[in-house]
Amino acid sequence: MHKWTRMLCLPLGLALCMGAIAKTETPTDDGLAAVEEFLPVEEAPPPPSLLRAEQIQSASFDSFPRGGPDSIAGLGDWWLTNGKICIAVSGINHHAGIVAGGGTLIDVGHCERGDDQWTYANILTGLAKETAIPASKISALIDGGHADIITVGESDGIRQTVTYRLFEGGESLDIDVQIERIGDGRAVQMSGLFTLYSQRALTPFSLSSYIPDATLGFKHPAIDRNKVSSLLEGMLPSDWNILVGADTYDTAISYGVQLASAELIKANGSRQPLPRFLAVFPDYSLHGWMTRPLWFQSERLTWLSLLQNQFMDLEKGERMLAKFKVLLGDRADVATVTDQIYTGPQLRGYVNNVDVSVAVWDQDDRPVTQSRVAADGSFNIRLPKHVQWVKMQATAPWGQKITRELSLADARNDSGRWVFRKNGTLTLPRGVPMSLYFFGFGDTATPEFGNDLLGFTEQGVSLPGMMRRNRIDLAGVDSDLEAIDLPPGQYRVLTARGLEFDVKEYLLTVVAGKTSQLPIVSPKRIWYGGDWHSADLHVHSGASFDSILPFDERLRSFVAQGAEVLVASEHNRLIDQRSRVAALGLEGKVQVVTGSELTGMSRTAKALTTVGHSNAFPLTAKPMEFAGGSPQVEDRALREVIAGVREQSPNAIFQLNHPRAANPIDADLAFFDHLSVGKRYDPMQSLESFNNKSLLAPDPVSGFRDIDFDVIEVLNGAEFAVYSQIRDDWFSLLNQGARRAATGNSDSHGLRSVVAAPRNYVYVPNSNKQLPLDEGAFVDAVRAGHSFATTGPLLAVTLRDAYSEVGMGDTFSGRRGELHVQIDAAPWVTVDTLTLWVNGEIYRQLKVAVGDHKVIEIIASEDSYVVVEVSGQPSAVYRALMPDLAPLALSNPIYIDADGNGEWRAPRIMN
Repeated sequence: MHKWTRMLCLPLGLALCMGAIAKTETPTDDGLAAVEEFLPVEEAPPPPSLLRAEQIQSASFDSFPRGGPDSIAGLGDWWLTNGKICIAVSGINHHAGIVAGGGTLIDVGHCERGDDQWTYANILTGLAKETAIPASKISALIDGGHADIITVGESDGIRQTVTYRLFEGGESLDIDVQIERIGDGRAVQMSGLFTLYSQRALTPFSLSSYIPDATLGFKHPAIDRNKVSSLLEGMLPSDWNILVGADTYDTAISYGVQLASAELIKANGSRQPLPRFLAVFPDYSLHGWMTRPLWFQSERLTWLSLLQNQFMDLEKGERMLAKFKVLLGDRADVATVTDQIYTGPQLRGYVNNVDVSVAVWDQDDRPVTQSRVAADGSFNIRLPKHVQWVKMQATAPWGQKITRELSLADARNDSGRWVFRKNGTLTLPRGVPMSLYFFGFGDTATPEFGNDLLGFTEQGVSLPGMMRRNRIDLAGVDSDLEAIDLPPGQYRVLTARGLEFDVKEYLLTVVAGKTSQLPIVSPKRIWYGGDWHSADLHVHSGASFDSILPFDERLRSFVAQGAEVLVASEHNRLIDQRSRVAALGLEGKVQVVTGSELTGMSRTAKALTTVGHSNAFPLTAKPMEFAGGSPQVEDRALREVIAGVREQSPNAIFQLNHPRAANPIDADLAFFDHLSVGKRYDPMQSLESFNNKSLLAPDPVSGFRDIDFDVIEVLNGAEFAVYSQIRDDWFSLLNQGARRAATGNSDSHGLRSVVAAPRNYVYVPNSNKQLPLDEGAFVDAVRAGHSFATTGPLLAVTLRDAYSEVGMGDTFSGRRGELHVQIDAAPWVTVDTLTLWVNGEIYRQLKVAVGDHKVIEIIASEDSYVVVEVSGQPSAVYRALMPDLAPLALSNPIYIDADGNGEWRAPRIMN
């Protein structure tokens, strides 16, 4: 029977339809066909529920679809999914983010896409990490059409309950935060959700659905946390924080985080709405709410609001309930989230370049959204209901912008075709590692590769992302780029391959629609190190929460800089990337050592101001464990962290990273700025002094002390400005018998900063410049100080007499010797000063040039140590390649046993 005939039978009745039925059905032998049409139809059983809420166990580990650059969940964590969205909450003892303890939202992504770029989100009860309440109990629940992970913690008379909820078939994650007074304790004033995305690993776009004028988009004020007026300016009545993910991975994602409501629930059950705000910083955001309603209601917080805040608290039996919603999009743009928020008309268009970004403002010049274009060049953007007119701006990667205004008069709202000018093409060299630096010549602008085109600013100043640079890296392998597009014009092109090679310069003319090719020759090696191997002991990639650089691209950039040993040091995470070397065809060109940057972020009784940052390597990654089995950092003193590393890997190097910081994200970043106890290390005082003595306190269980790190990062690319201060700290340690080798590393997180600058040259005998090195021999050489750190100058330093010759890290026996210093460098590196330090004091200072071999007589009346430092002013080429650095090399000490008794004693004895 036809479908329409059957439908008519229902209202008309069986008798009137029998004729039609007989004509439309094929008779059967038993005559039952017509009757069967009216038998009850058995409905198909509903599909099985995809809801899961459970703790991750080894038996079911493979059933959890973890994936994405920031996926860190492992055994003991908690899993929540509805088949579309997969999230993970850290287990009780799995510290994550800026709060010690578990219960933190650590992974958020689409189950089938492997696209997790979520970092950390911590609940700050009292709006400070010192007063945050860690979870003490975590449970799972599936009830009807939803599944929950529930965390509970108690402290100072406050119970905090956080419920993470997914509905069957739902498209969002709900988070309910309940803060309840159950006893006496400290006052609770502001609280909030802290979301971390350091160095713009995610890019925030703020949006207010209830006060549109508070929408800032990507243009944020600079908030000074130490000034109340600045804080008030930045604490806006916005509910949505849209976090745009990186477009550097095969799968993209963005997140929309909304503080939908916050209310006070009194003991009698009555409810009152609470003031809400959003404060956005380049490295983190804070969705906050106050504990009680304001005396005088206002759209924005005022000085009076903050005054009243000082008197706010929860009374016993009262509770606050804050409701959050998290939306997920499948592109690296704002529109993938706002399309789910807005319910107004759609805006269409077509662009002739798929790398263009389209931004939209409304009739009041308020940011509305931003969108990438599809693979066919089209875009289709949902707008808010109130929008009647829009301004649009499409931006191309080379900086060309097209702006249009459009009245939304019909349903199509077609913005038309956006036609960008044709570029030219440059064919890139093949088969040779190198970096190509491009500079505009004359009226031609310097190109920017890796520009995310989001237009993020702070106080009107553009803050470029970590991938934005004027450099193309090639590793000499098949996966290298074959060609790039450049706007028509003239360019100066520099080809380089790191510190051991010269630099070539070429002039390039690009014509629209034409392909160009330069007669590029391989950079020439000018220094052969033999058994000296270049190593960067502090390197990040996208596995760190503050990086978006895929590891393959990190390897490519490393090889392009002519470096050899890469220590992968992702923040609080272990991931074994060694297999990627062979996958890219880079065997024999680079060696990867697995490590972790042990990053203290929480404040606890054991580490009042965190333990700073330290590297440990080599370590063994354990893929099934939380964060790959990285050693525990939080709620431990530094000496306990050191003991944990020794237990996990007895031969591992423990490197104290950037112990000083020039402009830290917070006061806890650099260990010597606080020593975990709120006191700065004073190099002018003894280790036993009031300021410094915490370094010597032994752990009652292991006996380790905070000073028992192996090496200290004296030279850090990101903290080059405080090098001399850290050098003086190092001398202070050496003077008191704490023999620690010095290292220099790039701390590079993206492509904007050059990797392997600074770098170390490590002496590994009998290696003959062959990779891979014996890992144990390499580690022993680093620990012994058989190395020097450099941003350009290349050193050979020995202390000799008629009977012996010793190098860096070794001990010379005798009171008199000749110090031989050979200074080499690439032609683009200039040096002018050699400073000879003995026991931390200047012994001699000489004018030098590249190629010099200086011989200096050393006379020591007592046991001493000698350090060589070579420096210079950056040339124009040097500034073009490494604009944030200057030529500098620092040797490790040669120790002098002046009395020849076989025992080196420091100038000052350490207790």
